[in-house]
Amino acid sequence: MTGLLSRRDVRAATLLALALWTGALVLWSMPGFAAGDPMSFGLAVLLLKTFVVGIVFSALIAAALMRVERWDHRPPIIAAAVFTLVLALAHGWLDAIFINEARVEAGMKTAPLWRQFVFGLMPFVLVYGLYASGLGLVFSSMVAQERERQLAAAQSAAQQAQLAALRFQLNPHFLFNTLNAVSSLIVTGRNDEAEGMIGKLSDFLRASLEADPQREVTLDEEFATIQSYLDIEAVRFRDRLEAEFICPVELLDALVPSFILQPLIENAVKYAVAPSRRTVRIVVRATATRDDALLLCVEDDGGQAFGGAPKGGTGLGLANVRHRLEAFYGTGGELVATARERGFVALITLPLHRAQRAEAAE
Repeated sequence: MTGLLSRRDVRAATLLALALWTGALVLWSMPGFAAGDPMSFGLAVLLLKTFVVGIVFSALIAAALMRVERWDHRPPIIAAAVFTLVLALAHGWLDAIFINEARVEAGMKTAPLWRQFVFGLMPFVLVYGLYASGLGLVFSSMVAQERERQLAAAQSAAQQAQLAALRFQLNPHFLFNTLNAVSSLIVTGRNDEAEGMIGKLSDFLRASLEADPQREVTLDEEFATIQSYLDIEAVRFRDRLEAEFICPVELLDALVPSFILQPLIENAVKYAVAPSRRTVRIVVRATATRDDALLLCVEDDGGQAFGGAPKGGTGLGLANVRHRLEAFYGTGGELVATARERGFVALITLPLHRAQRAEAAE
């Protein structure tokens, strides 16, 4: 527990000790004030000694409690309670000595130490018991809060790492295929097309690496990134790839996780366009429901229906999307992938959030 405690814990122990012993001195002084007797110098010295010893012993109790690592284990709690009782007995004995010394200086008759000790012991047991109990509750509460904070920080860090890992799982085949396509264009003398493809690849990779996996982007930005990707693939597949984006203008400022559609588009290209000899149409559609949900649909009319996991694939892209939706929205995000007789449909449902106008304009 010592590693979890800080200055605020020492401050709490100090303030509690000052409050309790100040209150105890006031209570001990009240009978004299109520009787109209002025406080004598000897009584003031006695109270000061009691206060100083009380603060010192309270500091010892606080130090002992700070060493308790687990507040759900009995042995350390019992040891702290025994230590507190010992200090209460020691203070009671010292107080008996102080009282007899004050009586001697005032020319009064002294009482046997043991009798004075027994007579004045109970207030010290109560004060120290109250201090140890109160401080134990404060410390245990602080430790619980600190552990909750550390757990939340660890969970946040894990979530950020998960999002980053999911976000940057770029398909290496895409990069290799693109470079091979560039090489083929150069070999066949289509240098202008090769140069254009390199430029588009550069823009796409820059957007990929600069994108924050924790950040949401507008649907307009997401569509622009996907269009860059499809432009690259269109050079490879030429007339075999046809893409269409359908989205009402009022939804272009809707917020979505960056690159959330990318794995779905990659799947459509890899499993519908690549093996086909005819033109495959990929449609990306955005709609809103009456209950403020945003629906993003990626569908193709390819001839290979591969169900929940692509035929010959691992389903990593779909799992990637599901994990990111869960990380962002919990149960509020969902992906449903369905194979049709001809083609495949992936439908994302997520809460409809809109960017501020200033953000959307950037």
